[in-house]
Amino acid sequence: MKYEKVQTMSLAEFADRRVEGELSGILSQFNGGTFMECHKLIAAETGIWIEDLVPVFQKLDAALATRPLPEKLR
Repeated sequence: MKYEKVQTMSLAEFADRRVEGELSGILSQFNGGTFMECHKLIAAETGIWIEDLVPVFQKLDAALATRPLPEKLR
C-alpha cells in the first residue's frame, strides 16, 4: 500500500507508537541501499515520516560514502 499523504511525527511520538505489525513485512524487503532510501521506503509504505531522523541518516550515508574500501577490495 502506498500512502499519498505522509504523516510527519517526532522521534518521541514514533517511539511511543506500537508499529511491530506495520513494519514486520516491510523490513524483510530491505537489501542494501542508503539510510535515506530506507526512510523514504518506510514513509511510502506506512505513511510515517520522522523528520528528526533526516539529519542523522544524511550523516550516516555520508560516512558510508566516504569510508575507505575494505582491504580485500583494494
